[in-house]
Amino acid sequence: MSQSSIKFAYWVPNVSGGLVVSKIEQRTSWTIDYNRKLAQIAEQSGFEYALTQIRFTAGYGAEFQHESVAFSHALLAATEKLKVIAAILPGPWTPSVAAKQLATIDQLTAGRVAVNIVSGWFKGEFQAIGEPWLEHDERYRRSEEFIRALKGIWTTDNFTFKGDFYRFHDYTLKPKPIQRPHPEIFQGGSSRAARDMAARVSDWYFTNGNTIEGIKAQVDDIRAKAAANGHSVKIGVNAFIIARDTEEEARAVLAEIVDKADPEAVNAFGD
Repeated sequence: MSQSSIKFAYWVPNVSGGLVVSKIEQRTSWTIDYNRKLAQIAEQSGFEYALTQIRFTAGYGAEFQHESVAFSHALLAATEKLKVIAAILPGPWTPSVAAKQLATIDQLTAGRVAVNIVSGWFKGEFQAIGEPWLEHDERYRRSEEFIRALKGIWTTDNFTFKGDFYRFHDYTLKPKPIQRPHPEIFQGGSSRAARDMAARVSDWYFTNGNTIEGIKAQVDDIRAKAAANGHSVKIGVNAFIIARDTEEEARAVLAEIVDKADPEAVNAFGD
């Protein structure tokens, strides 16, 4: 891989509590003023993407949250080249609403929006807002239908689709997104169901929390399955950096993060 083919993105802190499930004092802010400035700095520094987070329920390490699609649009309005990836949860969102929202934003920003389909990890949040909580593999099956519906709505007129979760009959959306064939579609997840979905329908697959050898095995697996499906998928690797003047200082911060871990937030990932 050539150096020029590598693209850089950053996590948008549109929720309070930063990006660690710890009660350590945070250096980031969830406010729009802070995030506008951060997006502009990232753009000027050569970052190509910004990835927003989606949460609905206060607490669990994120007491305050801005909704991801609206927040993504605000960051796009504050920048000129940066592409912002809006996080969307199937369930609270339907494909028709998401397709319309994102097509409009794509039109208003000259083709700079993308979407991250989050299959869901927080059972308590779904229950709090009255959404059914599906079993793990069913959530990914629903997400795959969601993505197939998005692609169909964005690329064809008189779209008809009959799935187990979503159905459309002779549906036409106009205007469609500026980007061709459609805005980029991202997803994450390390499970077999997540990787298989990426190998069938997603444009990008996020992976994290593994060794270099483990990541290589995941990438090789996904690319082989994608090739067998006549599909290609790009890979994004999630990394967190603790930047201090010395390694000793950085390791001390890591120890503090672990020592002040938020058990409630950590355990929520087990759903």
